[in-house]
Amino acid sequence: MSRININGWIFLDKPIGMTSNYALQKIRKIFRNSKAGFIGTLDPLASGCLPIALGTATKLIKYIEKVNKTYVFTIQWGCKTDTGDSEGNIVDINKNYPDLESIKNKLSDFFGEIVQTPPKFSSLKINGFRAYDLARKGIPFNISNRKVFIKKIKILEKISSEKTVFSVECSPGTYIRSLAESIAESLGTLGMVTELRRLRFGDFNKKLISLDYLLSLVHSDDQRKLVHPIDAVFKKITKIQLSNKQVKKVLTGNFIEMKKQTISNDLNGRNIVLAKHANKFIALGLIQENNFHPKKLLIS
Repeated sequence: MSRININGWIFLDKPIGMTSNYALQKIRKIFRNSKAGFIGTLDPLASGCLPIALGTATKLIKYIEKVNKTYVFTIQWGCKTDTGDSEGNIVDINKNYPDLESIKNKLSDFFGEIVQTPPKFSSLKINGFRAYDLARKGIPFNISNRKVFIKKIKILEKISSEKTVFSVECSPGTYIRSLAESIAESLGTLGMVTELRRLRFGDFNKKLISLDYLLSLVHSDDQRKLVHPIDAVFKKITKIQLSNKQVKKVLTGNFIEMKKQTISNDLNGRNIVLAKHANKFIALGLIQENNFHPKKLLIS
């Protein structure tokens, strides 16, 4: 089956029990083997927002993957597994279930910058190998601590004495399983994640689409209507229009002089802009001293 020329984003609601890569391959098949990639791996246990880039949108992934993410997760107290979640083998149990007031008091320790150790059952690469592959084979290895930032964390619900639901907005690279274990340890008990859902990825605020719904659409036109444009991943970004002459210069990697621009600092405070010609995105680049410097071409 030949590829189709489609560029943009699918904001997938990844179901529980499916790897992010499996979901990606399903999307590629739906869109007839289009070039595709996702941002932010979700474990099989986790559900929720998995942004999938199609076509030239894949060229933007590295510019937007380092954004905050928002999760809802459930901690089961008094139980520890080798994976940090309910998919692993139980390694320790106690019946120390913290009360609501104690949990609230301890959460203040988890605001701002914290240091955490990623789980050994994670997708991090250790000497070229995935950590979870080494862990499953029983090969010993060490994972370095890392600094992460917790912008917001709060209790949503105490389901029972054994389970509490939280929401958190955190920096990229934060492991919720490690966070749950650290919260439990600070309360003098054990804990593991039993449910995890990603609600938001940065400023993406689009309705999520289920894989089942996508698969149910027979006509390709109906599927295309669910693809958001390339710039949908930016809350605000400056767009500039190029002339025919300017397009030729940009496509050969040359900078072009621009009139004075008011730039919206959207990506980590950088003066990044999208250049268009007619209705087509041509390049992502920087405005410096009123010159546009292309950094990534968005057309072949």
